[in-house]
Amino acid sequence: MEHGTIKGKILTEVTARVHSPSLTSDLRPWCLKLVSGGQVGQTFPLGDSVVVGREHGVDVQLPEASVSRRHCHLYRKRGGYWVTDLGATNPTRVNGMQVTATPILDGDLLRCGDLDLKLLGPRNADNPIDQPASNPQARDPLTGLATRQQFREATEAAFEDSRKGNAYSLLVLDVDHFKHINDRFGFSAGNRVLGALGKLLRDQCRGEEFAGRIGGEEFALLLPGTAKQEAMRFSERLRQSIAAQELMEDGEPMTFTASFGVAVVRATDGSADVFYGRADAALYEAKRLGRNRVVAFPDG
Repeated sequence: MEHGTIKGKILTEVTARVHSPSLTSDLRPWCLKLVSGGQVGQTFPLGDSVVVGREHGVDVQLPEASVSRRHCHLYRKRGGYWVTDLGATNPTRVNGMQVTATPILDGDLLRCGDLDLKLLGPRNADNPIDQPASNPQARDPLTGLATRQQFREATEAAFEDSRKGNAYSLLVLDVDHFKHINDRFGFSAGNRVLGALGKLLRDQCRGEEFAGRIGGEEFALLLPGTAKQEAMRFSERLRQSIAAQELMEDGEPMTFTASFGVAVVRATDGSADVFYGRADAALYEAKRLGRNRVVAFPDG
């Protein structure tokens, strides 16, 4: 069902995924651990976006001839990681299978050239990295928005407040084809896109509205006292503003779009993660329908 000029549809209940990612913060960083070849046992903490390769200046440097200068790219996506091959001479493999772009899970083996690295999640007993001390007031440095942990806390507080009968809507959005932006213009250009999007969201937030960066190119907004239709209209304004942005990169215009998922809190929601999971499911449907659109989960 179309909603006026809104480029979106209401999601049917049966399209929701059974397993949605949680907003729960990581206990400690994810890491890659070298398990064969080179200096076995060496570990590399992972940020939101990591380039693995042989050349100086990459995030995870593997100075082996079998590893390409820029071998692969790992990035946060939907609560976990994805890996993309960067045209390596010896193609990137995950658990022995050659890949171009694929999710990579806790415990999976990543092969770069002749080296094997294991991806270790925050709760993996083999992950040796301690959670670094962090400033709970610090904002995401790239976007100036709330961090994943701060957004989690705000969502949990909103969920508890909703038990008193107060309305909340949750928007989740994801930059469309972000990999293509990085591939075509470079990772610094991708960071410029994220920074510009962060500024737009900061400028658009009013009063008690709360925006955060919850993954690599994933963002979320919490809207107090907002019903679904109003949240969809707000999302559509944001979608149009994002699509109208134009950045210049080496004299070439660079544009981007985003997909949105919308959900309203329900009295039957058992936790903040259930609330978030329905918004995430709507986002998944927006991607499936062709991206650059707003989709809302039904009221139920």
